[in-house]
Amino acid sequence: MKYLPALGLGILLALSSFSCFALVAQAGYMAELLQNISQMNHNSSLYLFLGIHDAVLLIMLSAVTLFCYRLVFSRHPFDLMAAALMQMPLGMVVLWTDGVSLNVFSYYGLARTLTTLAATFGVLMIYGLIQRRSRTIVIAN
Repeated sequence: MKYLPALGLGILLALSSFSCFALVAQAGYMAELLQNISQMNHNSSLYLFLGIHDAVLLIMLSAVTLFCYRLVFSRHPFDLMAAALMQMPLGMVVLWTDGVSLNVFSYYGLARTLTTLAATFGVLMIYGLIQRRSRTIVIAN
């Protein structure tokens, strides 16, 4: 029961990432950008830009979710288990829908791999950075 808020915020992270990508795809600047490009193939460098954009968006959403959990649920444990439970819903859905993509021989494959890794390990990366930062502060003092 003590990890239930982490799982709930993980489900909210998955829902917010899907709705955010839906908003960017329909009403955002990405739709206009993609409609203006006439010749796109798998080696188009625009895919690399799209992959970086999507990965940064996912990591920012993961960081906001993790910091909200830390602030709102300060009485609940903030450990690797909580971070893994926050990551689990988004990671499972992305791996179920897209599968494991490790094709890095084209810009399309690299962008797909980058977004899959960001969606699967985003919260865990931010949690690791927070733990490393706090360990560095303790050692410095």
